[in-house]
Amino acid sequence: MEIQELHFEHRRVCLYKLVNGPAPLVYSIDYHENGQLLLDACKQVDCDGFNLVTISGLHWNQELSPWPVDTVVSKDDNFAGEADQWLPMLTDDVVPQVERLLDAPPAWRMLAGYSLAGLFAVWTAHQCDLFTRILSASGSMWYPSWLEYVQTHEPVAQLQGIYLSVGDKESTSRNAVLQTVGERTRQVAALMAARGVSAKFELNPGNHFKNPPLRVAKGIKWLMDLGS
Repeated sequence: MEIQELHFEHRRVCLYKLVNGPAPLVYSIDYHENGQLLLDACKQVDCDGFNLVTISGLHWNQELSPWPVDTVVSKDDNFAGEADQWLPMLTDDVVPQVERLLDAPPAWRMLAGYSLAGLFAVWTAHQCDLFTRILSASGSMWYPSWLEYVQTHEPVAQLQGIYLSVGDKESTSRNAVLQTVGERTRQVAALMAARGVSAKFELNPGNHFKNPPLRVAKGIKWLMDLGS
């Protein structure tokens, strides 16, 4: 395995080259760089055959939120709605520079994210056609006005598959907004399926913080198993 690292201002991008030739390319956004943890989790679920790009170091609540909202979780939320500023850097700078390091163009691209990054991944499918498989593990489907957005906006991408999961204890929060995450995640998955997209909803044991790498790995496996 070869690992190459790039930096885009405060953002850290690591390419894990595991497969030669036109293999699937998984872009995974997480709070901390966790490539090896994610690959170890993929081994647990018998998933391989792809190259991996991890993206970390983002200004999390600012750069992954699709529009500004008032305080929801804590007084330090700062959901600034800067996703439309970060997305062009991802598509126009990060993706081309990473893929120049490969020996062949990717067979297809997956965008994966955990928590707010999972919301960003689904939102991205409504903004551009670069990623044809989308993974949202314990995604922030509770985000104010998000369900209404998905109901009124079709994906731009020709999606081959979308995977959404949530922990079975995530809806037991004392916060009334966060309590909606389970049902809203189900609704987003059902809406995508109704639009003809191969969609999977999975309920995982535990709260929001239980084993994120494994939850992402399970989604990668399901999307990989859809075939080429």
